[in-house]
Amino acid sequence: MKLLPSVEFTVDHKDALYRCGETAVFTIRVLGADRAPLTGGTIDVRLDNYGPKAVTAARFDLAAGNPVTVCGTLAEPGFMRCTVTMAADNGLRAVYSAGFEPGRITAGSARPADFDAFWDAAAGKLDNEVPLDPRIERIDAMCNVDHECFRVSFATFDGLRVWGFLSVPKKGTGPYPAEVNVPGAGPGVDGPDPGLADRGIISLVMNVHPFEPGPDAAGQKKKYEDQDRALQAQYGVPRYCQSGAAERETYFYYRIILGINRAVNWLARRSDVDTSRFHYSGTSQGGGFGLILCGLNTNFTKGVMHVPAITDLLGFQAGRESGWPKLIENIRPGDKEAAVKVAPYFDGAHFAARITCPVRLSVGFIDESCPPAAVYAGYNAIAAADKAILNGIGMPHQVFPQFYDQNDNKWLRGF
Repeated sequence: MKLLPSVEFTVDHKDALYRCGETAVFTIRVLGADRAPLTGGTIDVRLDNYGPKAVTAARFDLAAGNPVTVCGTLAEPGFMRCTVTMAADNGLRAVYSAGFEPGRITAGSARPADFDAFWDAAAGKLDNEVPLDPRIERIDAMCNVDHECFRVSFATFDGLRVWGFLSVPKKGTGPYPAEVNVPGAGPGVDGPDPGLADRGIISLVMNVHPFEPGPDAAGQKKKYEDQDRALQAQYGVPRYCQSGAAERETYFYYRIILGINRAVNWLARRSDVDTSRFHYSGTSQGGGFGLILCGLNTNFTKGVMHVPAITDLLGFQAGRESGWPKLIENIRPGDKEAAVKVAPYFDGAHFAARITCPVRLSVGFIDESCPPAAVYAGYNAIAAADKAILNGIGMPHQVFPQFYDQNDNKWLRGF
């Protein structure tokens, strides 16, 4: 297999941050398989606002010089993306970006005036009309002298249930700190991971899918794929996270958010839980649920959200890429007008305005799934005075290991 060239980027500010109107200088070095600079071929370079607005576009002949530099600026807060392509090499594409006063980015939609009333009423209605019906099943094969593991589920609207796994320490004496997690997008977890329980932390992991998990990874994946096929047939969308968004109460996440919220309340009421150390940690979809749950539920005392999705859902209205799952961009045309009105009620940036507990976030500057402006729109809206964000310069839709260590292990758990 032919190895594609690689691209190295640098910018003239070490932190890749600029003031609006200030010029950012991108230096681009194109290397061959032997890591030596290429002396032939052409590259196309585009600077844009992490959206449709091109700042500049140019073609460079590497025979005339390698590295090459391009310059640009943004007049408004946001991120400038530098994209390099080399069509002659069968689709080479590389990106880098720099931020322009990202602390001033706001969501592409206004926060609905009845946002708080809507969600508070919905949570109250669920509690009043649908019994919690907690079902706790001990998984004997996963239990040992150090921990116990359980499959759990709780009722939500429309006869559905939310499912997850609980791991409880057996060593030492409680009450124990607790940590809630929602997985990233995909099939979800098919079994418990008692790693935190072995470190003395009660762990509750809740899937977003209203089907019973398992019995193994293959079975979980099939249920997930069957669900997506059914939702695509019903709503004409590619994935679960875009389905039913023409109405607030039919959008996929509505019943899930409320169901997981009451699962969190159930966990907080357990006698073996130390409610002064009641935490959340999640990545991507799980990061977005961190903004949602820490805003909706007052039990949390700390939260970590890495590269959060489900925020700035109407970023396109501000002329940039919307946050994952790019709801309006993927919905069927006949539902778009209604979904534009619904989406702000599910935007992590608007839940963030309710967050008062200390939180830590991370953002990938070259994350094209959860764009950095979308993440900052959520971060900037957080009401808590104690908040901080780690800037992943050159980080795509993943999390640097040192970010997990700093935010989760050291700050959240005290390991």
